[in-house]
Formats: sequence, structure tokens, C-alpha cells
Amino acid sequence: MIARILGAIGRLMVAAGLFLLGFVAFQLWGTGLQESNAQESLVADLAPPGEATTSTADTESIVDQLAAIDPGTAPPLPAPPVGQAVGFIEIPAIELTRVVVEGVSKAELKQGPGHYPDTPLPGQPGNSGIAGHRTTYGAPFNRIDELVPGDEVVLTTKQGRFVYRVIPGPSAPTQAWYTVDPSDVSVLNDVGDNRVTLTACHPKYSAEERIIVHAVLETPPAAAAPAVAPPPGTGEQAGAASEADLGGDQDALAPAVMWGTAAFLVLIAAWALGRAWRPVPSYLLLTPLALGMVWMCYTYLDRYLPAL
Repeated sequence: MIARILGAIGRLMVAAGLFLLGFVAFQLWGTGLQESNAQESLVADLAPPGEATTSTADTESIVDQLAAIDPGTAPPLPAPPVGQAVGFIEIPAIELTRVVVEGVSKAELKQGPGHYPDTPLPGQPGNSGIAGHRTTYGAPFNRIDELVPGDEVVLTTKQGRFVYRVIPGPSAPTQAWYTVDPSDVSVLNDVGDNRVTLTACHPKYSAEERIIVHAVLETPPAAAAPAVAPPPGTGEQAGAASEADLGGDQDALAPAVMWGTAAFLVLIAAWALGRAWRPVPSYLLLTPLALGMVWMCYTYLDRYLPAL
């Protein structure tokens, strides 16, 4: 009797270990596939009407066309709707090329680096903020801690190409990055120059702090669209709300538990059916259903956890 109980406990522990390993794989690789698909759609947003975007060469062609625009004569550009493409970000030192999406909630950062809506667009006067993941959804900002003063950050929008130069952080003249509390949105304040501020969670695999890197525009900025006065009580509160969006959706825990429980019950049913009928056909029949439920469980668990 004891041996059977210990055997059952052992099988449950193995199943739990496989479940956790599967979730780690989902976070590191499955989310990357989702981000890659979203990036293809965002590239299409920036393509001239009627132009296909089916290859890397097409993307490079779009970047070249946008880069040929003269920022000095480009008309004022308002921010696109949340969820749509803003432009391209390239950081040669860390081999990064991505499309930037408008918005910094978890939904937008699943598509790529996100532009803080309450800051100027890249290339425009002021402090433009861009956030990105470090470990999931393609991890576009995984290596921003490797940036040093003097590195280039190139942003290309429908107003042209803008080259920023990374500057030292407040900690040391040779170090670009520094960290702040997640609630500290003062790093996005206008400090009198034209810059881009890159933000991400720190340390990796944690949302305990925010890592910050600043880069200053080397050329005159492009024209900004007329500012719309925010409603009373917004401003810095809006930036704080954006950071709060990265904390995870608490309402997603219940669906995650529901899908996980359903997957477990389906596997139990497959085991019981296999004993009553034949094991191989039983598992072939029900395992795909269980895996689909596990995928849904992982999806909701990802929503529940903070953005990393």
C-alpha cells in the first residue's frame, strides 16, 4: 500500500516538473514565436501602400525608404493608435532590429518594444520613452545592460532617420545603464534636450526594478504634431499607470487554474480509457486535447505574471 502511494506521489511530482519545464519553454521560446508573428504584421503597417513585406529584404527596403525622408521638411507626425507601428529601432552594438509599437501595456509589449504614449515620438523634441522585454517575447532589450556611452541607437519613423548617442548614466562616466524603482517615472521627464530613454525590467527574470539607458539625438529634431492637453489629474499619473500595467493581470489566475485542472482531468481520462480499452489509441486520442488545454493554461499564467 505504501509503495503504491509513494509511486503515485512520484508520478505527480514528475508531472509537475514536466509542467514547469514546459512553462519555462513557453516563456523563453513560445512567446518569441508570438512576437515574431506580431513583428511581421507591424512591418506591414509601415510599408508604402501596395508593397509586400514577405522577406528580410522587403523590411530593409522599407527602412531605407523611411530613412530617405528629410526630417527637416517632414510634416508633423501625430502618435499612431495604440497597438500600431511607430517605426524601427536599431542598436548595432547589441544586434537589435525591431519595430516599435505604440503603447507599453503587456498586450503591446508582446508585439515588440513599446513607445510610451505620453512621451514625444522618436525623433521629435523632448524625451521619448521606449520599453521592452528582457527575457520573454523575443527579449528585444535583453542586452541593453551591455550598452556603453557612445553606442548608437537609430530610430527610423515616417519622419526620417534619427541617430541617438548613448550617454553615461548617473552612476559612473563609463557606465550607461542604471536602475530605478518601477514606480519612478521621472526618468521620462523632459530635461531640456532631445533624447530617447530605454526601459526594461531588472534584473533578468524579475520585475523588481527598471533598468534605464538614455541616448541623446545628434541632429535637429523633426516637427511634432500640436499637443493635446491631457485631462486634469493625468501627466505623471499616466506614466505610473503604464508601469502598473506591467505588473500582471490578477484576474488571469482563475482561468489558468481552470485550464490546468481540465488538462489534468483529460489525462486521467486517457489513463482510465487506456486501462479499459487500449493505451496507445487512448493517449493518441486525448493527449492533443490535453496539450491544447495546457497551452491555454500557460497563456493565462503568462498574463498573470509580471512582464519580464
